[in-house]
Amino acid sequence: MDTHQLARDVKFLKAYALGATLVPMVALLCAFGKPDKPVRFREISVERINLVEADGTLKMMMSNKARFPQGVTIDGKHISYKREHPGMLFFNDKGEECGGLIFGGEQGKDGKPSAGGHLSFDRFGQDQVIALNYQEQGGGYKAGLTFSDAPDESMSALEEKYKNATPEEKQKAVQEGKLGLMRRLYVGTTAGRSSAMIMADQRGATRVMLVANTDQSTLDFKDSRGRTRLTIGVDKDNQPVLRFLDENGKDARPAGQ
Repeated sequence: MDTHQLARDVKFLKAYALGATLVPMVALLCAFGKPDKPVRFREISVERINLVEADGTLKMMMSNKARFPQGVTIDGKHISYKREHPGMLFFNDKGEECGGLIFGGEQGKDGKPSAGGHLSFDRFGQDQVIALNYQEQGGGYKAGLTFSDAPDESMSALEEKYKNATPEEKQKAVQEGKLGLMRRLYVGTTAGRSSAMIMADQRGATRVMLVANTDQSTLDFKDSRGRTRLTIGVDKDNQPVLRFLDENGKDARPAGQ
C-alpha cells in the first residue's frame, strides 16, 4: 500500500468516526429541541428524578438511597443529618422541603423484619406537623397518624439561636414549645396491639387517652400534671367502669358530692 492510499484511508476513517459521532448527537438534540412535544417511554430506569418549574425551582424529587438528600436547607442554611431510605420529597415555592415519603425494609439474621413507611407534611420553614407512620421492629409493629405543633421560628433560626445553649436550656425550650415538635394527637395502633387515641395540651402533656383491646376499653382524663383523675370504660369482665381519682390515684367522690 503506497502512502497516498494510506492517507486516503486515514481520511475516510476520520470522516466515518466524525459522522458516527455527530449523527446521534444531532438526533438527540432534535429530540430535546421540542420541549412542548410529549415523549412517551414504555419503561425508564433512573436513580433520581427532579421535577422543576420553568425557572428551575425544585418542586418534587424521587430518589434511590444513594442519591437521596442528606438533611435540609432552610433560609439558605443547610442542616445536615443522615437519611438512609429511598423516597420522595415535596418542595414549596422557595425550593425548601415541605413534606415527603420514605420507605424501606429488610430482614435480619434472626428472620425478623425491620421495616417502615413514613408520609409527612411540614409547617413552612419547620418540621413535620402531620405524619403517617408504620414501624416494624423485633417481631412487633405499630401504625398511626400523628399531629404535632411546630415553633413559629424556622429550623435554621432556631439552630442558630440554640447552638450554644446547655442541654437544660434546650430541654426547657422543648417543653415550652419553642424548639422541636410537640405532639398533640396520635391515632393508631400500639406495639402491644391495642388501638389508641392520645390527646395532649399545648405543653405536650397527655390529657386524654382512649385505649381498646381484648381486655378492656377505657377512656382516661388526666389533669395538668399528667395524673389520671377520671376513668370511663368497660373492663375484661364486660362490666362498666366509672372511677373518680384524687391526686394520689386513690378512689374519690365526684366534686360536689
